[in-house]
Amino acid sequence: MREVELLAPAGGMESLIAAVQAGCDAVYLGGDAFGARAFAGNFDREQMAEAIRYAHRYGVRVYVTMNTLIYEDEMEAALAYARFLYEHDADALLLQDIGLCDRIRQELPDFELHASTQMHIHNEAGMETARRLGISRVVLPRESTIEEIRSLSGQGMEIEVFVHGALCVCYSGQCLMSASLMGRSGNRGECAQPCRMRYELYREEMQGANKIPAQGAYLLSPKDLFTLHELDALLDAGVSSLKIEGRMKKPEYVAQVVSMYRAAIDAWKQKRQLPQDVQKEWDLRKLFNRGFTKGHAFHASGRAMMNPIRPNHQGVVLGEVIVVSDRRITIRLSEDLHQGDGIRILGKEEDAGCIVNRLYKDGKLVAHAKKGEVVAIDRKIPARRHAEVRRTSDSELQQQLRRTYADCRKVKVSVHLTLQVGKGLVCRMRDEEGFCVERTGEEVIQPAKNAPIREETLHRSFAQLGDTPLELTDFHVSMNEDCFLSVASIKQVRRQCAEALLAQREHRHPHRRYGTYHRTWQKSERPLGVFACVQTQEQYDACRQAGISCIVTDRESLYARLQAAQEPILFHEGNIVKERGPAQMGGENGALSTGRTIVDSTLNITNRAAAAYVSACGSSTMVLSLEHDRQSLQALCDAFRKEDGDLPDLAIQLYGYRDLMTSRTCVINTTLKDGTKSGCSLCRRHRYFLKDQKDRRFFLNNDEHCHMRILSETADDHIGDLALYQHMGISSFYLRFTIESKAQTEAVLARVRKDCPFEK
Repeated sequence: MREVELLAPAGGMESLIAAVQAGCDAVYLGGDAFGARAFAGNFDREQMAEAIRYAHRYGVRVYVTMNTLIYEDEMEAALAYARFLYEHDADALLLQDIGLCDRIRQELPDFELHASTQMHIHNEAGMETARRLGISRVVLPRESTIEEIRSLSGQGMEIEVFVHGALCVCYSGQCLMSASLMGRSGNRGECAQPCRMRYELYREEMQGANKIPAQGAYLLSPKDLFTLHELDALLDAGVSSLKIEGRMKKPEYVAQVVSMYRAAIDAWKQKRQLPQDVQKEWDLRKLFNRGFTKGHAFHASGRAMMNPIRPNHQGVVLGEVIVVSDRRITIRLSEDLHQGDGIRILGKEEDAGCIVNRLYKDGKLVAHAKKGEVVAIDRKIPARRHAEVRRTSDSELQQQLRRTYADCRKVKVSVHLTLQVGKGLVCRMRDEEGFCVERTGEEVIQPAKNAPIREETLHRSFAQLGDTPLELTDFHVSMNEDCFLSVASIKQVRRQCAEALLAQREHRHPHRRYGTYHRTWQKSERPLGVFACVQTQEQYDACRQAGISCIVTDRESLYARLQAAQEPILFHEGNIVKERGPAQMGGENGALSTGRTIVDSTLNITNRAAAAYVSACGSSTMVLSLEHDRQSLQALCDAFRKEDGDLPDLAIQLYGYRDLMTSRTCVINTTLKDGTKSGCSLCRRHRYFLKDQKDRRFFLNNDEHCHMRILSETADDHIGDLALYQHMGISSFYLRFTIESKAQTEAVLARVRKDCPFEK
């Protein structure tokens, strides 16, 4: 039977304990820096070392998240932290940054490396790039279908997929919305979750912009992933690791979800049906849910994916408000209610929630009330008659779950004792994973005069393994004559063996090696200079007339038309590539194994090691990440000069709207239809935009494959700083045209040409 891993989240020590005791095979957790959940509890260095030891005692692997982009001035600190984890026995790292990955691969060669979903590996070419980087496992995007998962599982690498928890509406690693609007980068672990905020959808028409009626206000907020009943299909597809999202969730949530998926995996292994009592979707709804979906893996789309009504935990229906007085709120219950439960009363505009500290029935304080009864609570929150009441936390369920992750998981051990007069007691202890220790007691065994030691006594002594996770399951004694040995000596040998065995289990990588980093890059001898990407014929004509010699397009139809007319044009395959064809420019990691000579900002190059690796792969021009500011750009250029003096052809996006999000879910189709069919062409007939609560407008610029692309409110415009960037060492400048008219395109080109003439 193929081994399958259940991978659980650990936002803190209590959650880690809950995950381990509930039956996970591995945990993923973050340290106090360089992880994609900066606001989880996370672990400082002392806590991290203890977490690794604790998990290893139970045979649970530990993967540490360092899955953020690394700026040049952070690289040495990131490497120092990786070395700390290497020395303290972490099993693997989850990485996003290809520069950090390349350095760790060379400097810490025995560290197992996993490509985080933030690395955006979603096709065979991307997996080949990962393989060349020394990565052994790829975490696929949540957007991957079961067919794609099955295909990529056959590429000779381990595949990890999310099976439960929160979903992002944008491809991970491709979201700039939080960074652009709130100054908190999702690629730096600080996402402010703009997808969980209110938006309105508008359509531009001749008479003006018209608001499109919608079911709710949270148009970008997905439901939570729940694939318990589809687990067999994922496992049969060849998935190596099933990942539960939830480093921000409570330990009780972690314990419940892990135990359910543990039971499902075990049922699959034994080729039996999942027991009905394990399918506790109702309990999951009590703990946390935004509504559940099977996700893109099983072709859920549109309204089956999204919950526009509310973006947070919606709980379960508890009852209805029937009376509101100055002091109390009276509720008719449709489910049992306990003191200490959390509730939310739904409002016309905003919901309000509280903990039920005092619960009244017939005017008297009670600890609980039953379904069908009428109760009252203190009026601490707004309420109105006939409002729906929901339970958002269940105190009784949480207490029950806490009892389930008391130390109950055991490690099976066998013991073989050898007793021989004139020698010390020899104990060999072996565990279920094959770790083995042998210890000899100091006390010399004497011939028995009156009361020889019995095998039952020895067995009883070695079965008393105290507060260790060890459990004696197999016991053998070799004793050829009646012997005598003190109980204290027996206990001492048992304790020494247990301690030595646990030490072996805790430190599983004792012989890790060290290496040195070396990477060369192509020097910028003939920089590309000013080049442009266009999406319309008018934009192309304007660029040609202005004298731009290098023009690319990411629109297949325009590329085919221009090629047929024998016009000079290059193809940009973009950042979502399902079918690979001829292209000169790319925007995802697969571009590095397929010879793309230009790579876009969506590759997220933020440090010298990443730029050097991309250059060494054959890409001659690289557009740096839009996460850069002037200071980080200067630090990057200075690092190249300090190393060698010559820079590769570094480019910045000098002008253009940025894609704040790239999504498989189209808000236009979901709002106007049901979101289940692609190719509706609604976005071709009219122009649409989202408006947030600050009245900012974000135009939708969907591509030919029905990926929704949300554009920034205004275009990035660094034309006035062109000379400054040239002085830094930036040698090429990228102009990205999306929704601009021909006149707007010409105006931009005229401004660029004033500061940086280009030949006609």
